[in-house]
Amino acid sequence: MAKIIIEAAINGAVAKKTLNPNFAYSPQEIADDAIATCEAGAAIVHFHARDPQTGKFVFEHGELYTETYRRARAKSKVMMWPGSDIMSLRKGDPDNPDLLFCDPGSVNLVSYDPATKRIRNETSVYRVTFETARHQLEKIKELGLRPTLNMFDPSYARATLLFLEQGLLTEPLMIKFYFGGPELPFGLPFNVKSLDAYLEMFKGVRLNWFAATLGGDNLPNIPLIVSMGGHVRIGLEDYHYADQGMLTNPQIAERASATIRAMGHQVATPDEARTMLKI
Repeated sequence: MAKIIIEAAINGAVAKKTLNPNFAYSPQEIADDAIATCEAGAAIVHFHARDPQTGKFVFEHGELYTETYRRARAKSKVMMWPGSDIMSLRKGDPDNPDLLFCDPGSVNLVSYDPATKRIRNETSVYRVTFETARHQLEKIKELGLRPTLNMFDPSYARATLLFLEQGLLTEPLMIKFYFGGPELPFGLPFNVKSLDAYLEMFKGVRLNWFAATLGGDNLPNIPLIVSMGGHVRIGLEDYHYADQGMLTNPQIAERASATIRAMGHQVATPDEARTMLKI
């Protein structure tokens, strides 16, 4: 029997209420969603601050982020990490996130409509230079926090291993394997060979790894992920569930938790996840 950590990415930077009305915009909405999703089984919540009036993504790590932490932490032990700029953070600030992210590479991130076979935003590139990633990791180390390292492509894994050699990272690593679903055709598709390929790249490295499907439903993949030793990421940022009755984040977390328990495992609490991840 293993303890499996669930991370929920609850709103995203570009997802709109017109697609699923359960996307949270305001700090109150995000905090309430984080609390409820934690109660449903998620130990970690990832979120993006949004302008409460327009829903526009806010990258600057300011009051919208800190208000969200305060509201969530007043009622929950959920761990939270933001999709924001980190360079303005200061060590020891009680309103800092629990962990921070590094995306060590660049990738074409276009969206695809399988029904019409149409590609949207063909010029979209998510660009992170090696220098930028190094600066992010140096800042995270300065803050005394741990990074979640997001793998959109195998080249990200190679960069991560170089940073580990350079001493910017310490084991155990926290790795997120992001697989491209039908609506986001990037990187590797989700299957056992893709997971094996990533795990072979990190052979000999102590790590806690999660698997996510961006642009597709990750719930059916949970049995394979868990059976191979992984943890699980789900949530409305990764897939909108408009085709399944407009699911909420707590409902998605409940389904993930039920699958994990049906396999004979336990769902990790936030306190247990902190210990496992050395946060």
